[in-house]
Amino acid sequence: MLAAPQRGGYRSRMRIVCANHGALPFRDAASTAELRAWLDAQTAAGLDVVTDGQPGWRDAITPLLAPLDGVRLGGPHQLPLGLSLAQRPIVQAKLRRHRPLLLDGFRRAAALTGAPLKVTFTGPYTLAHAAEIATTAYHHIADLALDLAALLAQEVTALVTAGVRCIQIDEPLLLARPDDAKLLRALLEPPVDAAVGQATVVVSTYGADAGACYAQLNTLPGDVIAVDCAGHPRLVEAIAATGSGKPLALGVIGARPSPLDEVRALRDRLLARYVHDQVWLQPAHGLAGVSADDAAAVLRLIGALR
Repeated sequence: MLAAPQRGGYRSRMRIVCANHGALPFRDAASTAELRAWLDAQTAAGLDVVTDGQPGWRDAITPLLAPLDGVRLGGPHQLPLGLSLAQRPIVQAKLRRHRPLLLDGFRRAAALTGAPLKVTFTGPYTLAHAAEIATTAYHHIADLALDLAALLAQEVTALVTAGVRCIQIDEPLLLARPDDAKLLRALLEPPVDAAVGQATVVVSTYGADAGACYAQLNTLPGDVIAVDCAGHPRLVEAIAATGSGKPLALGVIGARPSPLDEVRALRDRLLARYVHDQVWLQPAHGLAGVSADDAAAVLRLIGALR
């Protein structure tokens, strides 16, 4: 537990949930030993909620769209916020999902750890904007996004039925188009509703300073809103000045380890007006693009923030 500051600030008995954001660096995605090692590294670091690290994921888009009927893969593509795809999904027919996309990965990791396991996946808004539409089945990106929202709701149902109790839905591309917050609210309702009463749902943005749309983030469905705070002073100021309408997952460390005192100071500033009984602390985004040593050091820093 954190100690309360002398004047104002956060509650003395607030529960701190230390978690991983999502991806981790893998040398061999097929290696059970490496997967076990990363799961053990997260629990050894003191994390309350771990992930499987998304072994085998080249990016956050293709593993969710490529298995669907109606999708083929094209060439490299650059998305806003520095997100890149080695092969952009091209939607050429009405989408069909014949099997769960994430269930095997969850079961593989769950067999190797007793820690609470969070399943992280990209949401319908970002998936739709990452794809190229090459069919009259979808006249607008919003049409594709609505279909993807329904498919992801089926995915959530399969996950919670299998025992998943924490789900994170990533929507980074909202920060490139913050005026679409109202659309995103509607798109998130089906997958979030599919988990109601069965799993905690974290809705996450990352990759840019969300200070300009922070108020809108607090209106999104879900139990917890995750935001990328490291290196984003406008958002830090917004949270420090106004608190939060919903519980937050604070991304307090970027891709490289920072001095613990600096991270603690950022944590304390973010919690100055925070009134909820629980806060999550986690890396600002996935760690797949960093070295294994840096990823492990970031995880240890998160665990040290309790």
